[in-house]
Amino acid sequence: MTLQPVILEGRLINLEPLTEQHIPDLLYAARDERLWHYMFYGNLAEREPMEAFIHNAIRLREAGTDLPFAVIHKATGRAIGSTRFRDICLKHMKLEIGGTWYETEHQRSGVNLESKYLLMRHAFETFGTLRVQFKTDIRNERSRQSLEKLGAVQEGVLRRSAIMPDGLIRDTAVYSILDTEWGMVKQRLEARMQRNSVSTHQNMPRIVSPPVHLTPAQTPENSRVN
Repeated sequence: MTLQPVILEGRLINLEPLTEQHIPDLLYAARDERLWHYMFYGNLAEREPMEAFIHNAIRLREAGTDLPFAVIHKATGRAIGSTRFRDICLKHMKLEIGGTWYETEHQRSGVNLESKYLLMRHAFETFGTLRVQFKTDIRNERSRQSLEKLGAVQEGVLRRSAIMPDGLIRDTAVYSILDTEWGMVKQRLEARMQRNSVSTHQNMPRIVSPPVHLTPAQTPENSRVN
């Protein structure tokens, strides 16, 4: 299991390593305050908290615990959200997928389905991960339903596990998918994407390695900076 920034390419979106150059597009994508109701980060619609969010993500990437991505909408070339591998544990070959948000207009559009597919395929088939974990606010019914539809199994609830920006103490639902479950989960996700107009094998998501080593001030060649 090797921690390396990559570009994950799909039909609807690309996931590319998050950098400061994504800030303008992400500020536009973050403008709907409803996005932040269940998120730890608070409201990212202003430049200062968005910059802090991205700088922290870069710091965690350099520390080796996270791999943050910008979600690039291929039809427009804009960054429409962010997601990441987080809490990467090389010793026990496990990680979490989280910190995920998308511009309101791209929710329920197939973007999240393809994003989760790209991330999980890379985690299980390239990293060799044994376990992928997801956590969500127990109040967030849409997120919980989405995870269950992906095939994730709820393992329990972490009671009074986090203090939200508004002071609310939240309970956190914990889900996971295991390497032994991935084959069946993958088939179901690919069938769902097929129904969402992924009609040929050539259009299925693929992995493209970045042509240069990243620094906080760089982006992969040919990526659409935001």
